Amino acid sequence: MPDPVRHPLLAPGPSLSRAATGTPGPALGLFLLSGNSMIAELCGTLPLDWVVLDMEASPMSGPDALHMLQALTGSSCTPLVRVSRLDHHLIEHALDLGAAGVMVPKVDTPAQAEEAAAACRFPPEGRRGINPVRASGYFADVAGYLATANAATSCVVQIESAQALENVEAIAAVPGVDALFLGMGDLACDLGQPGVMTGPAMDTARAAVLRAAQEHGKLAGIFAYTPELARQYADEGFKLIAFGNEIKLLRDAVVAGLDGLRGPGLEAPR
Repeated sequence: MPDPVRHPLLAPGPSLSRAATGTPGPALGLFLLSGNSMIAELCGTLPLDWVVLDMEASPMSGPDALHMLQALTGSSCTPLVRVSRLDHHLIEHALDLGAAGVMVPKVDTPAQAEEAAAACRFPPEGRRGINPVRASGYFADVAGYLATANAATSCVVQIESAQALENVEAIAAVPGVDALFLGMGDLACDLGQPGVMTGPAMDTARAAVLRAAQEHGKLAGIFAYTPELARQYADEGFKLIAFGNEIKLLRDAVVAGLDGLRGPGLEAPR
């Protein structure tokens, strides 16, 4: 009798560190807001290095996130979940569903970074609870999962305020924090220039985050609002670059299509 087909959930999934080190340039990713498993599955067929299921900036539910993680299973795209806030239970829940790591917004202090890292790791390295139902392949190998999960799980903390910039060296030094990710929109607002992602203040912020990450062996990530900024950030040394979300990319594609079709007989309605 032939061996049963091994489900891809039972094989080790792609990790964020592997995505970031497996390419000479930056690892490129998208934020997903729609909560749509078909879009997640599409992303798994594309040469994307990682995606963030964004539960902070969207109405995405737990079942939505589960279905998107299921759709990405077996692909080479690393799935992260951005939780809505720093909360031990929310972080545990995202990891138990099978996320390769979490992104935690608005981490302003080393103590908050320590809390985030502890929620991502099983004892003795952290305080994550033992409930990895799907993450362990539905109990296929709980002991094996517990033995390897701490090293394979990524804790990404977001630097999004002037306070976080002041503390960035100490945040980067926290054991268990794997990456610092600049939230450019919130940071620009907190620095007094809402909607403006360029200028001396933002240059200083990026340099501080890059320096702290490099000194402590952590990844540095950033959200790029334009392709030009993405290329600039890559040249600066950022290893994780998000170049948009699927809603904005869809809007841009529709606008470009409409602009290309407008002409005699196809004028925009008044």
